[in-house]
Amino acid sequence: MSSHSFSSAPLYFRILGGFEHFLQFLAGRKYQYALEGFRVNAVDYLLKPISYPAFLRAANKALILHQTVLQPVQELPSETGEGIFVKSEYRTVRIRFNEIEYIEGMREYVRIHLTGGKPVMTLLSMKALEEKLPSRQFMRVHRSYIVNLEKINIIERNRIIFDKNVHVPVGEQYRETFQQFVEKHIL
Repeated sequence: MSSHSFSSAPLYFRILGGFEHFLQFLAGRKYQYALEGFRVNAVDYLLKPISYPAFLRAANKALILHQTVLQPVQELPSETGEGIFVKSEYRTVRIRFNEIEYIEGMREYVRIHLTGGKPVMTLLSMKALEEKLPSRQFMRVHRSYIVNLEKINIIERNRIIFDKNVHVPVGEQYRETFQQFVEKHIL
């Protein structure tokens, strides 16, 4: 056996943090376990002992899958301001950052509330979307809300008021950071 071989007990190699439930390698000594790979949507099945080149091929295959299929949000520079594309209702929708008022998290989905428009719902985590938004313009103020700092007009009792019907709470975990932003911009 070469020094570049992986040969421990059957196990899953999980890669690309945050996508563990999508990307898996199943390793075993018998081909019959390859069927288990189909059941768990594994990217590849590696027969033991696993050679380094075989592992590298499988890892590259997973990386390509991640880059081409599993990234639903793409950054988009434009002439009138930056934005993103999101998938919503079998369509890909372009949203400019300056059109976003706030974003509401709803388990696996997010609802992006736009100025003067219908909200856009997409299958995406708050964390993934937060990473794509410019931090100079957007801030997470609650575990379920991200706000566009440029759209805030009224703050009252740890709530951001966008209109008389929309009150976004500022969570205790995010209060200090948000307060620092407000104090920096107060006269």
